[in-house]
Amino acid sequence: MAVAIESPIFQAIGQDMARPKEVEKPGMAADGPLYWWNTSGCDLANMLHEAGYSEEVQRRFLSYYRDTICPRLGERPNDSSIKSGVGRDGNPFEYSFELKGSTKNQAVRFVVDVSELRPMNRSSPLSVAHSEQAIDSLSQRTTGFDDTWYRALGRWFVQSDLPEQEQEALVAKVGYQTSVILGFDVHKTVSSPYSLPVLGKVYFSPCFVAAAKGISRWQAARLGVRQLPGITSYPKILQSLEIIDDYLSAKPQDWEEGLRYVATDFVGSQKARLKVYMRYAGDSFDDIWDYYSLGGRIPGLEDDKEKFRDLMELTSGGEHKTRSGKREVSDQRSVAKVAKKATAIYFSLSAGNAYPAPKICIYPANYAKNDEVIAQGLDEWLRKYGWSDGGQTMEEQVKRVFTHRRLDEKTGIFTFIGIGRKEDPKKKDLSIQVYLSPELYSNPRY
Repeated sequence: MAVAIESPIFQAIGQDMARPKEVEKPGMAADGPLYWWNTSGCDLANMLHEAGYSEEVQRRFLSYYRDTICPRLGERPNDSSIKSGVGRDGNPFEYSFELKGSTKNQAVRFVVDVSELRPMNRSSPLSVAHSEQAIDSLSQRTTGFDDTWYRALGRWFVQSDLPEQEQEALVAKVGYQTSVILGFDVHKTVSSPYSLPVLGKVYFSPCFVAAAKGISRWQAARLGVRQLPGITSYPKILQSLEIIDDYLSAKPQDWEEGLRYVATDFVGSQKARLKVYMRYAGDSFDDIWDYYSLGGRIPGLEDDKEKFRDLMELTSGGEHKTRSGKREVSDQRSVAKVAKKATAIYFSLSAGNAYPAPKICIYPANYAKNDEVIAQGLDEWLRKYGWSDGGQTMEEQVKRVFTHRRLDEKTGIFTFIGIGRKEDPKKKDLSIQVYLSPELYSNPRY
């Protein structure tokens, strides 16, 4: 199904679509970069347009995306394509709208997996060469870029230096081969005449080093953080890390296998956040809240509890209350694999805060019958709690971004809906991330 293009900036930039030859491999289809541009590029352009970004910001970001990201995504997907560890259908993207107290105040974020999957790099299946190329380009165009912590975490988590057979064995054991994911928060303004208006981030899977060393995924993350250069200069980060560890130490051992990612920003260590993403297999709201608050170890969160419960109920179409509480927390290791649909719990650790800043990312498609139910439930929550400015609803915006199918057909476009406090957990301002999948493996549309 053809994509209906809304963004005029997308149309203008696409007229001189570049096809850099240096990243093409033998056998790569000539229209590979064009496929990714005309699908994911269009989606992101439409999201920037919906969120009210200036034409200058759109133009700078989309030009970078066209010339740097699209050529590193390889061939268009087919039935034999290796699946990424990002999208539920195996596609390498997840987008999000971030709302800060109002639908009027929106920002666009996304993550992308540029691992060599299409075609597969058979001599080094855990290669991060494409990620390194994209990061190098980012470093030349981003104000305040610093990759000190990225390099240190990469030396610990990335296993691409192992012999081919050992890499293959790790991929077989873990169940996928995405070891690094790139993230981009698109800023609303530009800081200098030639800068790229983004905050770059990187996400590491702990699964490969954990499998290689025979330790838990949480132990892998904890060791990775503690070996960062200069980390002892940031005692509050270490304190936050130990608060999480204290909570997990009181749980069964397999809870340590729920860790999905460890992430950081491409900024100096004094400003960088360390983020840990956990998956939780249970579906009882009270148990999920206990994890979010780390069993009460993070103070002052109770005022938000009913708002969170309402969000879970409304986006499920009222099904969560009647159908939850039946899923057992029997194997946290399994929920870290991409095929499982579990609640995500995110903790942000920063130099200025003595407690981790938590966020719950619910997965309403476990209960809602289709994406339309999720969208309408989200809009109802936004109206109930005064976040709606009376303009376009989230349902209307998402329908304009994704035109390849109707929202009432099934679930799949809406993935997680995240809600939590910003970096300082003592401040009561909440933000919401509406995570979206382009379904580019299950529904190729160009």
